[in-house]
Amino acid sequence: MKINIQSIADKGDLQKERLLLRVSADTDIGDYTVLQSGFADESVLSNVYHAFWPPYRKVKEGDIVVIYTRSGQDNKKKLGSGSHAHFYYWGLSKPIWNNKDRAPVLMHSPNWTSKSPNEL
Repeated sequence: MKINIQSIADKGDLQKERLLLRVSADTDIGDYTVLQSGFADESVLSNVYHAFWPPYRKVKEGDIVVIYTRSGQDNKKKLGSGSHAHFYYWGLSKPIWNNKDRAPVLMHSPNWTSKSPNEL
């Protein structure tokens, strides 16, 4: 994968809580999905509590992606190293990473399909 989970910062503090991802090769962040999954016996579970799909945006090797739990305005900031920090906001009203039985899962999902409810 070209993006990796780095850490979760400020667990339990809605204003600061965020998931940090590191970009290891040029890619598009919109080809990835972040899930909050159950976690037990040192393994993620198939149940999903929350999902976040960032909008399509090119990211470069060395960039970081920061996903805040709270609401906010997506933006990007140039870092001293020349790389960028890309900020996204999940839009949730409560912290989600302060529970030991939940884990982040990053999925590379460039191919997908959907149908409107009216089609089904």
